[in-house]
Amino acid sequence: MTMSVASFRKLTPAMVASQRLAMANDIAKTTKSEVAMALKKAAPALGIDGTTYHILDILIGLTLADDWKQSRRPLVAISNEKLAEYVCRSKRTVVRSIRKLVEAGVLAYKDSPTGRRFIYRRGDERTIERGYGFDFSPARQRVQELKKLGHEFAERLKREQDAKRTISRLSRALEDLRLLARQEGVDFQDVTCALSQIDQQGYDAIGKAEALTLLHEQAIELFEGEGKEENEEYDNDPTLGSNFVQNEQLTTIGDTNVTLYNNTTHQDSSNSNKIRRSSNDDHSKILGLAKRSPKLAFEKDYLSKSHAEYPTHATNASSPEGFTTALSEVSLGLLKQATLETQSTLDFELTNWAILDESSTDMRLLIGLSEAGWLDACSKVGRYLAGAILITTVEKSLRDPAGITRPAGYFRACVDRAIDGKLALHRTLFGLSQV
Repeated sequence: MTMSVASFRKLTPAMVASQRLAMANDIAKTTKSEVAMALKKAAPALGIDGTTYHILDILIGLTLADDWKQSRRPLVAISNEKLAEYVCRSKRTVVRSIRKLVEAGVLAYKDSPTGRRFIYRRGDERTIERGYGFDFSPARQRVQELKKLGHEFAERLKREQDAKRTISRLSRALEDLRLLARQEGVDFQDVTCALSQIDQQGYDAIGKAEALTLLHEQAIELFEGEGKEENEEYDNDPTLGSNFVQNEQLTTIGDTNVTLYNNTTHQDSSNSNKIRRSSNDDHSKILGLAKRSPKLAFEKDYLSKSHAEYPTHATNASSPEGFTTALSEVSLGLLKQATLETQSTLDFELTNWAILDESSTDMRLLIGLSEAGWLDACSKVGRYLAGAILITTVEKSLRDPAGITRPAGYFRACVDRAIDGKLALHRTLFGLSQV
C-alpha cells in the first residue's frame, strides 16, 4: 500500500487513508468537472483555503479530462518549485499545502524512486504509460461525500446569515420595547435580565436567534397583558374612536421608507436613506396605539431592512439604479444568456438582480474568493456591479479553467478596472453569449 510513497515522508493516519482510497478497486464513475465542482464547494468544510486552495485549483486544471475515466488514473506531475512560482510562495509553503491536501483526502502521493515527477503517454488516446506525481483518485472515490459536505456547508452558512439578520432585527425591536416600557410604566426588568443572560451564554448565531425570538414573543405578550383592561375601555368608549383613527394614522408615518419589492415600482430617492435603523426614533407617534396592539406599533421592525442586508431592487428590468457606466450597457437578459453554465452548475435561474446577490456566496466559494475580498469589492463598486463581475469570472473559469488559473485574482483585477473606468463588461458578456 505504501510502496508509492517515498521513504522520507512521515506518514500520518490521514495520509494512509488517502493512499488506501487511491488503491481502491471499485473505482467511482465521475468526470473532472463534477469532482472539481464538488471539491470547490466542499473546500471550506475541509479547511482548504488561501494558498492551499490556489494550489488545488492549479493541480485540478493540469489534469486531463480523459484521465478521470474509470479505466485511467487522474495524475498530475509538477515540481514544487514550479508551483511555488505560480502561487508566489516559498517551496516550504507549497510542501505544507500539498501535505494538507493529502491529509484532507483529496490527493495521494505517487512518488518515483528518484523523487522526480513525470508522465509518459502513448498512442493517440494519450493514455498514461508511466507516471509519478499527485493522484486525485481519493477525491474521485469521495465525490458523493464531497458533494454532501459542500451542500451541508452552504446550508449552514445560509442559516447563520439568516440568524444574524434575525439577531439584528430583534435586538432593535427589543430595545424599542424597552424604551416604550419605561415611558408607559410597564415592568420590563425580567426581559432585560433574560436578554443579558442570552448575551452571556455564548450561543452561536443560530442559537441566539432562536432565544431572541422566544424572548421577543414574551415581551409582546407582556405588553398585551398590561394593556388588556385598557383595550376594553377603547372598545367600549365611542368617544375614543376618532383618537384611535388618529393614532393609527400616526403609526403609519414613515412606512413609505420600507424597501419596495416590486421591480416596476419607482422609488423616491430622497426617502431612500430614511429607513429606521435604531431605537432612537421619536416614539411619541406610536404610543397611542402601543398598548392596544404592540404588534402594529412595531411591525416596521419586521418589514424594514437595511440596504446592507437587502439592497434596493432595480427600477427597471435591465439594470440597477444608481450605478456607474460599467453596468449601463449590461442588461439582465444579456447577463443571463452569457452565464448559462454558471446557473446550471449552481442550480439557479437569473431572473432578477436579487437572485444574483443571493448567489454571491456560492459563486465566491467556487473561485476561492474570501468573504473579506467580496465585501471589499462591494464597498468599492456596489453589490450589483460586483455580482455581475463575479458571475462573469465564474463563467469564464468554468469554461476555460486553464485560461484563468487564479479566478479570485482575476475578479479583483476586474474590480480595479471598474474603479478606473476601464472595464468593458458588456463586451465580455457579448462574447460569452455568442459561444
